[in-house]
Amino acid sequence: MVQNAKTGTMIETPEREVAVINQTFCDMFDIPGPPNQYVGLKSNQLFLSHAPMLKDPARFLKTVESTVYSKESIVDEEITFINGKIYARDYIPIYEGHVYIGHYWEYRDITEKKKAECDLRKANKKLEMLSMKDGLTGLNNRRSLDKQLEIEWEYAQKEKEPLSFLLFDIDYFKAYNDTYGHIQGDECLKEVANIAKSVVFDEPAFVARYGGEEFGILLPRANQYEAIKMAEAIRQQVEQRGIIHQASDVFKCVTISVGIMTVVPSENIPPISIVHQADQALYEAKRTGQNRISVYSHHKEADSNV
Repeated sequence: MVQNAKTGTMIETPEREVAVINQTFCDMFDIPGPPNQYVGLKSNQLFLSHAPMLKDPARFLKTVESTVYSKESIVDEEITFINGKIYARDYIPIYEGHVYIGHYWEYRDITEKKKAECDLRKANKKLEMLSMKDGLTGLNNRRSLDKQLEIEWEYAQKEKEPLSFLLFDIDYFKAYNDTYGHIQGDECLKEVANIAKSVVFDEPAFVARYGGEEFGILLPRANQYEAIKMAEAIRQQVEQRGIIHQASDVFKCVTISVGIMTVVPSENIPPISIVHQADQALYEAKRTGQNRISVYSHHKEADSNV
């Protein structure tokens, strides 16, 4: 059974002499056959002469010695060869009753299994990345924004630094869709997304499509003045792009309204509050005329319009 096994098998005596060795074991370690000629030889002679084919021969030899010394079973210990092969090694001390009579080694080729696992991890990573992206604009999506907000909130809280959030949407976007159709509406969303990306290109900003015609920008370490400056740059560039919007009651080209919230995070404030307050500021910008910026105030909600 051992001689015909597809796993590399070697059994040693307590004195580390080879008692049984099969052809698969010899093939794995590039030991010239037939295997029976090695019966009676010290097993460490085989390992020493063929250890260079291992990725870390010194570690391999050390673990063999320590394993034999401890006489504790080991299962699925991974061994990597320089040719790229990966083997799982088992070690079992052999007892007859209470008498220790030898060592059992078994090596299984798991190269393809490890490759499949690696490919699966890459595929899952790709799927995870795709799940964090908005399919239309290529921006981060709301899910990824929520995760990034938690990260930046924790950092800003620890460092006692400001964190700003911009929430903006396209004015009269429903009317735009009704007038020009949803395909053109999608093109409009992509154009606005590209403008936002271009404005924040050199900044440590996290831009996301928040949903529908809404976009969010997280600005770590940005104070209120810097957030307003960023928002105004985006607002101006959208207006100057001159995307025709005859159905708009504020301007005959596409415009945006922006709500801004800046805070130094603390433990008693939930991260999502920055989004809610930016949303309130956005509502105020809409209420007071659109195509403008509104900043949330703790004292009077959204009382500062730009």
